[in-house]
Amino acid sequence: GDELQIRFALNPELDSDSLVLPDGRITLQLIGDMYAEGLTPAELTEQLRNAYSTELRDPDIAVNVASMAARIYVGGHIERPGEYAWSRQITAMQAIARAGGFSETADTRRVIVVRRDKSGAEQTIEIDIDDATGDSGKNRDVFLAPYDLVMVPWSGVADLNKWMDQYIRKNIPLTARDVVPRDATAP
Repeated sequence: GDELQIRFALNPELDSDSLVLPDGRITLQLIGDMYAEGLTPAELTEQLRNAYSTELRDPDIAVNVASMAARIYVGGHIERPGEYAWSRQITAMQAIARAGGFSETADTRRVIVVRRDKSGAEQTIEIDIDDATGDSGKNRDVFLAPYDLVMVPWSGVADLNKWMDQYIRKNIPLTARDVVPRDATAP
């Protein structure tokens, strides 16, 4: 999904704006399909130079990333959980705002960001949104990396409401006429 700009200094007729396809390949003139997934622009540039060296005398190629298709995921007790576009400057709180904000059952004191490194190891970052002073040593907000998961757990009040629903409201059904309003003038 990343969009790449491939520019040839001496052969501008070969310039290309290429989209990395779901299989990780790009298609270029003269050389056809080539894997681009997982490569840095410098690594792809080197591979393109090698591939074009059979077609061009001295290929001078530059690869730039025009846009990234990286995503972030926001879940838990927010209004619109889901997948959202990542940008370099998005923070966990901005992602939550993009997802409609906290639901009434959210624990705003504890937001968790789950991040995986290149080896696949999981790292969790806990954010204390209510800590406006930052004196606790906890993170107040963090910039997100591609494919981070922002999770908003539910609050203790949500636990109580769930318990009330399961054990009281569903087992002792009350209707409006069962509840008699208290007369404010009675002793």
